[in-house]
Amino acid sequence: MNRPTTTRFSSQRIQRRMRERQRRAARRWQDNSLRSQLRRHSVALISLAIALVSLGYNTWRNETSEVHRNWRQAAFQLVIEVNDLQQITLYRRYFHGREEHSHVPVRNARTWITGWGKAAAIRDLTAVLPPPLPAAGQALHETWAQSVGQLDKKNAAAEKAEQQMLETIDDTRQATLDLIDRLR
Repeated sequence: MNRPTTTRFSSQRIQRRMRERQRRAARRWQDNSLRSQLRRHSVALISLAIALVSLGYNTWRNETSEVHRNWRQAAFQLVIEVNDLQQITLYRRYFHGREEHSHVPVRNARTWITGWGKAAAIRDLTAVLPPPLPAAGQALHETWAQSVGQLDKKNAAAEKAEQQMLETIDDTRQATLDLIDRLR
């Protein structure tokens, strides 16, 4: 008679062990599920996300600052070049013929060459700056090319050439000063 009790006891024990194993397996399954892993590692994942966002923002900010530094430096150099070209324009217009040069075909050769250098430098500097400066630099170079031969004459064409040059110089200068103001 003891035998069936022992068997019954054994089968209950086996059943309990089986249920316990099933519960453990279910817990392990829950512990290894994506949701539970996310819950367990949420602080690390949030820290990683913040680090990546911070790195991205810092990189973007450094690149933007570097571009603005380069634009600012080019803009200040551009103001200097524009002012020099204005002086050359006025010199060619009002002091032509008051000094003698050994180069007969090109009167005031020094201002001629320097003016072309300044006009080219302005065109090149404005090419690396944001709009509307590239167009302004190109327009100034073209106006110089059209006006330089007229500036040293004493007629209405010289006055018109001077006026065109000074207007284009003022437009370029104002666009440059606007850029510098925007970069603050």
